[in-house]
Amino acid sequence: MVGLLQNPRLRGFSLASLDLPTSLALALGAVVASLGVITGLWPYLIFLAVLIPLGLTVVKRPQTGILIFAALIPFDGLHYVVPIPVWAEGWKEAFVLGLVIATFLCPSDARGARGRRVPGWVPAVAALFAIAVVTVPMVGMGTALIGLRISYFNILIAVVVWRCPLNRDDRDQLINIFIGVAIISSIYGIYQQFVGHAQLAAWGYPYNEVIRFANGWRLRSFSTFNQPFPFAFYLMLTVLIALPRAIADPKRLRNRIFLFSLPLIGVAIVFAYVRGAWLGLGIGLLYLAFHRYKILVAFIPLAFAALLFMPGGSSFTSAALQSNSLNVRTTSWADRGGAVWSNPIGDGIGTTGAAAAKVATTAAPTALGVNTFQADNAYLKVGLEIGLVGLWLFVSLLVSAFLTGRYVEKRVEEEDKHFAAGWSAQVLGIMGACFVASYFEMIPMDALFWLMLAIVSTMSPRMRGVSESELAPVVRAGPTNEVEKVSEESYGPASEWQRATP
Repeated sequence: MVGLLQNPRLRGFSLASLDLPTSLALALGAVVASLGVITGLWPYLIFLAVLIPLGLTVVKRPQTGILIFAALIPFDGLHYVVPIPVWAEGWKEAFVLGLVIATFLCPSDARGARGRRVPGWVPAVAALFAIAVVTVPMVGMGTALIGLRISYFNILIAVVVWRCPLNRDDRDQLINIFIGVAIISSIYGIYQQFVGHAQLAAWGYPYNEVIRFANGWRLRSFSTFNQPFPFAFYLMLTVLIALPRAIADPKRLRNRIFLFSLPLIGVAIVFAYVRGAWLGLGIGLLYLAFHRYKILVAFIPLAFAALLFMPGGSSFTSAALQSNSLNVRTTSWADRGGAVWSNPIGDGIGTTGAAAAKVATTAAPTALGVNTFQADNAYLKVGLEIGLVGLWLFVSLLVSAFLTGRYVEKRVEEEDKHFAAGWSAQVLGIMGACFVASYFEMIPMDALFWLMLAIVSTMSPRMRGVSESELAPVVRAGPTNEVEKVSEESYGPASEWQRATP
């Protein structure tokens, strides 16, 4: 957010600098909002007043819409306390579909270059989706549609980013958004510990669905999210993505604010009592420490010391370790794990986890006999639904996502290497967390996974439509060594690259 204020494009801004379509859109929005207040239809008309300028902005440059979506989706959990019309509850899906449409309507200079190399993870995703579709007759159309929406709809975000890649400034603004949201949500999450569950319930948050407890009736902070789990994983994502940039450039104000806010974010993660996020964060930080950022190695003894001196027998320790919960989960995994081998083709998409629960609560005809087992293990969930082949493809997808980050890190400039390294650490953290959490059922973590994967995939020269042979520096004949450079404006959203000239 600080970076937004420092953006030189915002300096000297005036209404006179707006183009005619934007000015008309803002004027029309103001008129519609005024009519809404006068007629009493303000919820609908104010919605249009926001939608019209937003739509024109997104059509002009879908990358702006991607950033807006990333900034809004972490606050989706506030709908429990901020009433919204029923027809607006599907705003996330509508926003994504709008972004897809915008990629076909936007100017050609906002789209990526043609002839780009398709990322290596695409075949795994296509095969996963195909297997899920094949299982539709096994579960019925109602269950299948819900399962497909929950598991695969957000892949469209990757399609949007692939068609309209983000440039370096966009990626920097995305980190600003992550940091700003993490700080705000951390403050609210810690505040919930002081308010207490009774007051939160009075505000409208439901028990068991949003308000949850760890051992010893310890409230699990959920902040602006719909559950404690995505809250903790979002903070994990922010730390792993923003920390490499902050270490590389600690003098920048944005990075200083982030580094000073790390204790705040750390306390918020602890009060969420989500061990999967702790595990994923630890794995990601270890990767960063031994891979590139050696300064982090110095903090490893401090982490072990904190674990050793954790007070035994206290309610906090009991809530943090939650040994009873772990025993229940491992027993459940052992009982259900055999079903993956005995039924290698799976039970069908949407038969476990959030999809099965959604089917049951909506009382669809296909809900009869649906297994609402909550795996709390992404690998087990995939294996139960689409079988051993689907599980193998899912693991292949995660491995390919990690290798994509490594591939890109070796082929981009220094500033972009930190973004790619943070993504690789994030994927390793996700791979570890998937053993104890259904990561890809969480809002907004599923959407942000596809967003980040597509962003990193479009950073590599070959994936931007520039061959690597064109990027080698060539010394011209003459008294000085000169290298012709191709900027982002010439070859899509990427940093400057050296291009060979004849």
